[in-house]
Amino acid sequence: MSYVRIVWRLFLRQLSLLPQALSRIFFPCRRLFSHQLESTAKETLNDVHTSRNAIGMEYEPPQVIAIIHHSTNAIVGRLEGNIVLKYPRYAWWDFPDAEQKHRAVQEAKSSFFIEGEILKVLGDHPRIVKFLGRSDPEGFRFAEADKGNLQQYINDWFPTMTPEIQAAWCLQATEAIAYLHSKGVIHSDLRPENYLLYSCPDGRADIRLCDFGGSTYGKLVGLNLPDPGFFDPRKAPSSTEATDIFSLGSVFYTIMSGHWPHWVDGEDPFAYGCRVDELFEKGEFPMVSNLYGGSIIQGCWNDQYMTANDLTLECGQVFDHGRGL
Repeated sequence: MSYVRIVWRLFLRQLSLLPQALSRIFFPCRRLFSHQLESTAKETLNDVHTSRNAIGMEYEPPQVIAIIHHSTNAIVGRLEGNIVLKYPRYAWWDFPDAEQKHRAVQEAKSSFFIEGEILKVLGDHPRIVKFLGRSDPEGFRFAEADKGNLQQYINDWFPTMTPEIQAAWCLQATEAIAYLHSKGVIHSDLRPENYLLYSCPDGRADIRLCDFGGSTYGKLVGLNLPDPGFFDPRKAPSSTEATDIFSLGSVFYTIMSGHWPHWVDGEDPFAYGCRVDELFEKGEFPMVSNLYGGSIIQGCWNDQYMTANDLTLECGQVFDHGRGL
């Protein structure tokens, strides 16, 4: 699975050199194919407690007591003391020729390098996942999100989410991106799953943004782009501040509605990707006039906000600075 994704991303590098008109033709196919691969990988990996690499070179840190998440490049394991370790799938440091032989290893190593550089730039911030330091020979230690991620919470508890909770999380999601952009970082893969929930002493839960291995920072380009439903197919396939702002509109929509834009229960993810891209391409977005903050959602989808700071100011006014209706 990882090898196929790498081959496809190499094609993307060439695609990025095409004239914009041609890239618009090929790009929807790229994102749908990539989305289906990622969905299939997650379904396969999450069905088991451990997973093996097709090309071997597994890295199995002895301090990990449980596996809690798998992805194409990384595995997240639980450590003692409410700490998680994000570590690479491949132990490239034990195989000197691994990068030359396997593009999947190249991508994993690049992803960890990019994330490490971005974590250094971001430092400590209340809207960014709490980074606790690196782990040798490779890996990142983070404070564990005791409430899981935002997508999990919405799936399980949406009927209990009050306007106050929704307002606070929309504002916090925006604050995270405003801070990212102030540091010159484009996340490039915003979706509810990449926001983590942490309990607060007063009983609330605050969100923090995570997963920067596919982000863009200066000359470091992680090659990520948002999933269908969170990306604007009317634009060229590139990572810009506008990419994140558009995605925030769909994140807000999910928080307020309980589901992704144009989502139909039971729909195949690949079919959903095709359909939502076609609708977004035509400028057909879900009705939001009945949703709290609907004007902001529509504004994100229609390029109303030039910067994340502009969006944060608007969110503060509409959502009463996180206090809700």
